[in-house]
Formats: sequence, structure tokens, C-alpha cells
Amino acid sequence: MRKLTKFLLVVLLLGASSAGADDDVINNQQEIEALKARIAELEVKQSELAVNQRNAELLRSMISEMAENSRSVSQGTGLTSGYNNGFFIKTADEQFLIRFNGQLQFRHTYGLTDDRSNNLNAEGIYVGSPAGVDSSFNAFELTRPRLKMSGHVLKDLKYKVVMEFKDDNTDYGRLLDFEAAYSFMPELGIKVGRYKAAFGREYNITNTNMMMVDRSLANAVFNTGRSNGVELFGACPLADTSVYYRAGIYNGFRDITSKPFEDNDNNPAVAARMVIPLMGAEPADFANESDLAFHENPVMQLGCNFAYANALTEGHVAGGADDNYIVLVRGEDGYSNGVTLGGEVSMVGADIAYKYQGLSLILDGYYQHVDLDSEEFSFAEQFGSMRSTDICGCEVDNYGFTAMAGCFLVRNEFELVGRFSGICLDNTNDAYEYAGGWNWYLGGQNLKLSMDISYIDDLPVTSSTANYHGVQNNALFLIRTQLQVTF
Repeated sequence: MRKLTKFLLVVLLLGASSAGADDDVINNQQEIEALKARIAELEVKQSELAVNQRNAELLRSMISEMAENSRSVSQGTGLTSGYNNGFFIKTADEQFLIRFNGQLQFRHTYGLTDDRSNNLNAEGIYVGSPAGVDSSFNAFELTRPRLKMSGHVLKDLKYKVVMEFKDDNTDYGRLLDFEAAYSFMPELGIKVGRYKAAFGREYNITNTNMMMVDRSLANAVFNTGRSNGVELFGACPLADTSVYYRAGIYNGFRDITSKPFEDNDNNPAVAARMVIPLMGAEPADFANESDLAFHENPVMQLGCNFAYANALTEGHVAGGADDNYIVLVRGEDGYSNGVTLGGEVSMVGADIAYKYQGLSLILDGYYQHVDLDSEEFSFAEQFGSMRSTDICGCEVDNYGFTAMAGCFLVRNEFELVGRFSGICLDNTNDAYEYAGGWNWYLGGQNLKLSMDISYIDDLPVTSSTANYHGVQNNALFLIRTQLQVTF
């Protein structure tokens, strides 16, 4: 810039000298002064530009240094977090993972039972008016509000903890499930803790993935419930598919609130379940009862189950309480009556599921053999006056089934569903459930609005979870509407 200034001055001086006129000299002098001022202005701007360039370089250097420091921190901790089927924290090498999930089912239920005289309690026993069960009920409830923490340690050691907060009868929270499982190889793993016993397809499917608002009548009678125990599991190759199995030994059936050595007998229960996916299917294809995945090709799964318990009151320590497992037998009035088991029970079950382009078909079957041992010294205490009804030493054969179907009218959004379930009891009344409804998937299973209408002609058991609040052996009509939210 200085060389350019000198050059312009020389040019101007030469021009001025060659003009030879005083006025021209004066004019040229003024122009030179103006040009000097302009040059000075340009030099200032050039200086400012140089400063800005240096500041920009310093800023880029600082950003680069901060980025390097950030990467260093990330590499040092090795932790990442985010949301993927739940909020999670995991290590960069994925050796450690913890995931948090929650669910809420907000339900409205209207029920109507035919004991309009209000003379019977829920078990169908005469108690007189007005002490009996009302003919109808109508209420909102929080069903299965739960928080779950799951993940793995060193990849192969998996764990799950589930807390449940219910508003049935009283507000409380409880540890619902706790399990730890380790896989030695794909064919063999071991699981310990408290969880659902390995019996039944319907009972073992996650409640948020059900087709109807709640499980079937047959499930209410034949499920084995949760228990403390240990299981073996794995997948064994078979032709072009695999056989997936679970087999466990437990304190008993439905003993989640029992006290070991007091409310449990000393004879453990056993259960096992096996499934075989067919037509190119995987077990994940049947994690939902409905065909939300909208399979373009048909898939199928076969399953079978076995369970056995030898529940003898004489096996309790220091005269502990009866077992929790209840079987249905013929009562004095000729109708079904639920009694705590004083003998042996064996159960087998089979199921088949099929899915294709939004259509889902499911069939479950159950068989239960009960041997009520009249030689038990506690028999009279357990069954009382029913000893005179030919129940002593008898063997009871009970059957049950459930058939369900679902079909999407709008792909992955709106589904019509139906169910027919039945209980065929030995030497007493049978019971059947007829149900239909719909599901509106606003955000998959994470946000779902459901409604179903059910009619049970002779309610064999009562159950608060399924809203079976009617009178045992009387008809029950239910309308249930439910909003499900999970994350």
C-alpha cells in the first residue's frame, strides 16, 4: 500500500509540472490531499481486516481445541445415552447397559351381574341383603402402573426389575419381578429370581402386547402365576428352524406373596414350555398377539406346556397356611367351587398362532388333572363339609380353550378383535366367554386406545385384574375401555 501511495504521488507531481499553470497546480494539490485522505482510510480498513482475520484464526483454534477436549472426555468415560425402546445408558463397547421403561393402563369398566337381589357374595355364597354384591359396578382404575429397569452386564448376564403400583383396594407398591439370566451358549442359559412360571402362551405374553383389553377366562383358571425359582432356557437347532425352551423348578404356583417355609409346602412345582417357529418365523414375530408388523408372508408358531405340583398341607413347616393354588371342583350346590389344592395337579397345554398381512389367529388349549388325596390328615380342614359330596379321593379332569382373531381394517392403525373362551369342568357346570372389541393404535403399543365387550355365562372364578367382580356361577357382562401409555 505504501509503494502504491508513492507511485501515485510521483504521477501526480509529474502531471502537475507538465501543466505549467498555477491554477492547475492548486487543483492538483487539492486532489493529492484528497487522495492521501482516501489512502489513509484504506490503510485503516486494511488494518481492521487483518485484526479480524487474526481473531477468526484464534476462534477456529479455540473451537478445534474444545472439540479435541470433548472427544477426549467421551473416550475417557465410554458412556452413551439416549432413547431406544426406553431411556438407556450404555458403554461404548456395549458390555454394560441399563434401560428404563414405564407403562400405564388407564381403564374404565362397567360390569353387570345377575344377582339383583344382592344376597350373594363374590363366591356365590348367600350372605343376605344388603350385604351381598351389587348388581352392577362402574369405575375408573389405574391398571398395572409399572416401572421397569433392565439391561445386561458383560453382555451375557441379563437382568430385569419390575415395580408395580396398584390402586385395587388400597394404594401400595411392590416388587413384581426380579430376574437374572446368564447364557452359557445359545443352547443353554440359566435364570433365577421371581417371574412367571414357564406355562401357557397367553399368560407369558407381555400385558401391553395383548389383543384384547385383558386376558381370557381360560387363562384366569389355568395360569400358574408368578413364583420364586430357577429355570434353564435356550434354543436348539431343528431342521430349518429352532426349538426354544424354558424349564424350571419353583416354590409353587401363584406364591408371589407367600413366605417360604410358612405359606409354601415343602414340595416344589415344575413347569416347562417349548415353542417352534415355522414358515421362516422367529419368536419375535409373536411378541405381539396382533400382526402389527403386517407380515407380507405367512408365519406360524407352535407351542406346548407342562406343569406339575404336589401341594400337600401336611408338607408345610410348623402347620403353615394352605397353598395359594386354587382348583375348581363340584361344590355342594352342584356348581363349581374354588378350593385350595390338597393333592396333586398336572397340566398340559398346546397353542398355535398364525399371522399374515394384518390377520392374526390364535388357539390355546388346556387340560388339568387334579388328584384330591383323601388320605391327607388335613383333608377335612381344607374341604370341610364337602367331604360328603364325593370329593374325597376323587380325580377331577378339567379342560379349557381360547380362540382369538384380530384383523386390521387400517394397516397398523385400527383393528377389530374377537375372542371365544371356555372352561369345561368335571361333574359341574361349564362356563364360556364371548368377547369382541377394537384397538386404535395411535403410536403402536406405546399409545393405544382399546375397547371390548364381554359376556360370561357362568363365571367360575373372580379376578380383580380382569375385572371379574361378579358373582361366582352367575352371568357377568363387561364393557372395558382402556388407554395404554408406555415408554
